[in-house]
Amino acid sequence: MLRSVAKHSPHLAKAVVNSGALDALVNCLEEFDPSVKEAAALALSCIAKHNNELAQSVVDAGAVGLLVLCVQEPELTLKRISATALSEIAKHTEELAQAVVDQGAVPYLAALISHPDAQLKRYVCQCLA
Repeated sequence: MLRSVAKHSPHLAKAVVNSGALDALVNCLEEFDPSVKEAAALALSCIAKHNNELAQSVVDAGAVGLLVLCVQEPELTLKRISATALSEIAKHTEELAQAVVDQGAVPYLAALISHPDAQLKRYVCQCLA
């Protein structure tokens, strides 16, 4: 539901952030169930994609390190969504890209370039670009 709101505009994504939902979404990245992690990562990606202020909110909530862990999970869909979320964060500014680097994402993303899944490779390349 939060993703469905946040994806449309920066204004709506900001409303999701202002509601206090970021902490709950970040906590969901630590759940055992991969589908819960996927939903949380997708919502965070939809928030971060709009602008650097919203992406910074996602970083400040502590999501990046957990997204890096999600990229390492065995589930392909979770890898894809997490790589996309990291890309949506990193694309805005050098500082946000550095936040992704500082959490150790690059070695894990670089290793996925040789993954057999073409869609995952595309998302990883977008993140590293």
